[in-house]
Formats: sequence, C-alpha cells, structure tokens
Amino acid sequence: MKFQSIFLLLSVFFISLNTSAQNPSPDFKIVGYYPTNAAMKADTSTVPFNKLTHINLAFVNPDGSGNFNQDFEALAPFIKAAHRKNVKVLYSIAGGGFHPLIKKDKRPELIEELLSKVLEYGADGIDVDLEWGYTLGPLGMSTSLSFPSVDPSYSEPDPNYGPFIMELARALKSHNKLITAALPSRLAKEVTREVLSQFDFINIMSYDNHDLRRPDRPGNHSSYVDAMNDLDYYRNTLNLPKEKLILGVPFYGRGFGPGLNDPIIGYMNYNDIVSTYAGAEWVDHWHLPNGYIMYYNGIPTIKNKTELAKKEVGGIMIWELLYDAPHGKKSLLNAIYETAH
Repeated sequence: MKFQSIFLLLSVFFISLNTSAQNPSPDFKIVGYYPTNAAMKADTSTVPFNKLTHINLAFVNPDGSGNFNQDFEALAPFIKAAHRKNVKVLYSIAGGGFHPLIKKDKRPELIEELLSKVLEYGADGIDVDLEWGYTLGPLGMSTSLSFPSVDPSYSEPDPNYGPFIMELARALKSHNKLITAALPSRLAKEVTREVLSQFDFINIMSYDNHDLRRPDRPGNHSSYVDAMNDLDYYRNTLNLPKEKLILGVPFYGRGFGPGLNDPIIGYMNYNDIVSTYAGAEWVDHWHLPNGYIMYYNGIPTIKNKTELAKKEVGGIMIWELLYDAPHGKKSLLNAIYETAH
C-alpha cells in the first residue's frame, strides 16, 4: 500500500510537470499574430501552439462593400488544432478601409457579419487592429506626440471608432466571445477610458518608435526603455488595470542609413537576420555591409521584456510568429516561453 501511494504521488508529480511544459500559465498571456493565408494551408503540427495562449489571425478584412470573401472553411482545421491545445483564436481586423464601414448607418451590418463569422466557424472573438486614423490621426499625430511637419488637420482620430467598439463589444460579449485590440504606444484624448474598458485585453504596440516617418531619428524602434515608458503610459496615465495590458514585441528589425536623413531600407524579419549574420541573436543591432544599421530585439532584450511584462502587465504579444527563427536556441518565442515559465 505504501509503495502504491508513493507511485501515485510520483505519477501525479510527473503528470503535473508534463502539463506545465505543454501550456503556459493562464495568468500570463502569450499572444501571437499569424497570417491568415498561412493559417489556411498550415501544417498544424509545426505551429507552436504549446507556447501560446492566443493567436490572432491577421487579417480577416471585408471588401469595400463590407463583404467577407475569405475561405473561412480553410481556417477551420487551424482553429480546431489550436483549440485542442487550449489556445484561443481571434480574427484580427485592420486597415484604412474601415472608415466608411464603421459609420452609424453601416456599423450594424459590419458587426452582424463579424459576429456571424465568429460563431459559424468557431473563433473565440475579434481583435481590433485599427490604429492610425482611428485612435490617432492618419499620420500618427496625437495630443501626446509632436510631429511639427504634420498638417494639424490630420490630427483628429475617427469619431466613429468609439461607438463601433462599444457596439461590437456588446454583440460579442452577449455570446461570451472576446474583444481585444492592438493599439499604438500613445492615444488621442478622444479614445476614452470607457471605450478602452470594453476590451478584454489590449496589445500595446511597443515598436516602430523610429520608422519611415523620421529618418532623422535613427535608433532601435523597440527598446527596453520604450517598453517601460509605454507600460507606464497605459498603467499610470490611462490608469488601466495591469491584467488587461499586454506588452507587444517585434520579431523584425528596421534599418537606417549611416547618416541622418539617409533613405530607410524598410525592415528585415528576425529569422533572416540571425540566419544571415552569425551571433546576431545576442545583440539588438547589426552593422550591414552597405553601412546601414539594422535595429531589432535579440534574445537578451526579449527575455528582459518578458520579465518586465511578468512584473508589470498580463502578458506578451508578438508581431509576428512566422518571423521567428523556427527552432532551437535562436527562437525568440522559446526565449519568451522559457522566461515566462
């Protein structure tokens, strides 16, 4: 009997270890964006569901008339595979084409269509990734940021954003579905706390702080200091609860020329960076052969940001999963998961 008791205790212990290795703690979210077209044809056995809590399919957008023409049936195997691993899947909507669709006369039809697609195909909710022109002016101007060269007439966010969020949240929550958002590091004052409170959680886009709009300001577009400042803004200026906030990290880099105002070369995904330059995973920038500098987040910074998120907010968000190094010690997702657990 004593032997059986010991055996039972050991069995429970090892089962517990195995379970914790398979799925992240529900208290700390690891949210990853995954391209919709890739999800339609993905070999789901290669998707790292066991290191994630939520996947946002980017993107599921209507055409100009509000019709959704995606092959939702093709997404069903991906969603079912995620659910088998206890991972929630949301449809993410984004882009400038929503301005006419969220006006008062069109809004009910859009919300009805979104809810219908969620319910019919087993998704867990909607992620609203409407940023510039919705929560800030079209060129990223807000009451908190200063872009002297920007025409002030572009500074107003879309007044229909708030009513759209309120009504979409009401529709989704009536079916116990999630509504989340991806939002930039600063918001216009017109985006009220009442609107923000509708989201189950908010993915803070703590990246692109040095980008195409400012070639005169080269530097890391997503530094650790940026992360601290962005979390401070959402927690202490907007006074939002920590459990509703998710720190966004980039799995890509942005390149700047060797001199001020030199052309910007766009971005390079993390996997290409570390596949091309040996040792690049251990630093946050790399001097390219043409004199340009590529700025990104290497493993040490990703680990430090994960520790920061564990302390200050409710999780980590990734843009995007397919940019990661796929296996082993170079993987940023592995670094996040191991640090989180």
